Amino acid sequence: MDIFKKLEERARSNKKTIILPESYDERVIDAAKDVIRRKIAKFILIQTGRKLPFTDSNYLTIIDINFSSQFANQYFAIRKKKVPGCTVKQAETDLKNPLTFGCMLLKNNFADAVVAGSVYSTSDVIRNGIQIIGPAKSNKIVSSFFLFTFLKNHKFKDRVFVYADSGVIPEPTAEQLTNIAYLTAFNFKKLTGLEPKIAFLSFSTKGSANDESLKKIITAYKLFRRRYPNMTCDGELQFDAAFEPEVAKRKNPHGAIKGDANVFIFPDLNSGNIAYKITERIGGAYATGPILQGLAKPVMDLSRGCSADDIVKMVLVASNF
Repeated sequence: MDIFKKLEERARSNKKTIILPESYDERVIDAAKDVIRRKIAKFILIQTGRKLPFTDSNYLTIIDINFSSQFANQYFAIRKKKVPGCTVKQAETDLKNPLTFGCMLLKNNFADAVVAGSVYSTSDVIRNGIQIIGPAKSNKIVSSFFLFTFLKNHKFKDRVFVYADSGVIPEPTAEQLTNIAYLTAFNFKKLTGLEPKIAFLSFSTKGSANDESLKKIITAYKLFRRRYPNMTCDGELQFDAAFEPEVAKRKNPHGAIKGDANVFIFPDLNSGNIAYKITERIGGAYATGPILQGLAKPVMDLSRGCSADDIVKMVLVASNF
């Protein structure tokens, strides 16, 4: 299933403006050239001293970092609540950080999304997103998911699925797991057009084990089922019972998930992050993410080991978010 081809078609017909704060990174420059050539999206790049190999056009705007001083008072108003003793002068200095400046441009409607993380750490991206953009209305937490696709010759070439949370919340509560599951399912459908089938994962399937750590997962599943009765979900499930139809027949014959789950909710960040890397490195999946969710406007994170193609794919996600 070529999800990214579909995302590209949708992006091209409704061109969004994406801020790339790390315009000094060669991978970002290469990605921007590719996207502009294919007329997928428009960009704002931030000039920080090094001359960029671009000129302004219908698809590209270059903004000098010194323009950031225009937002000093606004950024000061944001920071003084969190940092006692913060001054306007300090705010002006902090805005020389391209990521911080980029998020302020997004906040002030210069663009539709920010894509960063090829140089900045995930914590830097999340912190700026939460502090400057803030959570969406009626949402209290920011979480993330990874989108998995496969090459045409892979045995799972027709499957696409997501893992959450694999990048943000170390030890989510049952309430937070419920929120993560809903946001992930909602965004999965938005990006893929597929109906979400949600599995709350554990080392137990429907009571096959008994341990205190399972209570959070079972509670989250019950909360989700009560709040969203029209969405397909099941739990607690081992991964094989959620993913393999033959195993599901044996372990969970009467369950709502028949080995066809596509939204996998992990009990904690340890398990989610480990699983995503195993799926990518040993399983041969193409992982896009972490895709941040729950913010008022899209701020997308990249892995610092990303390629130019990874950046292009995240631009496609941001354009459809």
